[in-house]
Amino acid sequence: MSIGNPSLALLRNKIAIITGAAGGIGSAVARLFGREGAKLLIADIDAVAAEQLTRDIERNQSQAFSIAVDVTRKSSVHDMVGRALSLWGRIDILINVAGGALRRPVLEVDESEWDAIVNLNLKSVFLCSQAVLPAMFQQRGGKIVSISSIYGFTGSETRASYAAAKAGVAVFTKSLALEVAKAGIQVNAVAPGLAATERVRSQYTDKQWQDRVATFPMGRAAEPDEVARAVLFLAQEENSYITGQTIHVNGGCLMW
Repeated sequence: MSIGNPSLALLRNKIAIITGAAGGIGSAVARLFGREGAKLLIADIDAVAAEQLTRDIERNQSQAFSIAVDVTRKSSVHDMVGRALSLWGRIDILINVAGGALRRPVLEVDESEWDAIVNLNLKSVFLCSQAVLPAMFQQRGGKIVSISSIYGFTGSETRASYAAAKAGVAVFTKSLALEVAKAGIQVNAVAPGLAATERVRSQYTDKQWQDRVATFPMGRAAEPDEVARAVLFLAQEENSYITGQTIHVNGGCLMW
């Protein structure tokens, strides 16, 4: 059976918060988690998109609620966590997906733009993780999985702020994992390479896309569902002795 087979119900009745849930990777994670039996808080700054995704997931008999959240603001993040606790009384899983990039040479990036990208990709992981920890400590367990990036390991010309923030996600993951391991809380990350989300794909013409992915070891980009399955692997209860790790989902691109 495939890991996403609904008959497996790998997350039956687990309570999961997914930030950036309305985006390409976030929505793939949310739909997969819904099929696997999780109860979901769909969190995104785009309230309309979050609500639409929630309705789609509920059509498949999964329990989901949406909330508009700015993951760079502590008060908004605490409202999100409070909503989950008011609905279900616990939080088993936090998936930090919210993020975004600015493509511009360093000399052309102003301070506010740098801060915005680092806050969105790194500060958000800190704020959301910090906010769920009291509940996870009380439960003596929980799973936190954050989305890093291949660029956090290779660097990226014209994406310095994004690459630096995503490298920070990987190191924050290791650091937090050490802090909370004895409480039964696991903290891991997934670092995708180029993924064929609608947003990313729209940045290329068909020819540019074909030329780029043809250079990859596997000759193609990742599908969002392939990234989501790595997240699911780390969120499963059975994987109880993996922490502080980053799983790379890039079709071999990191070996260039």
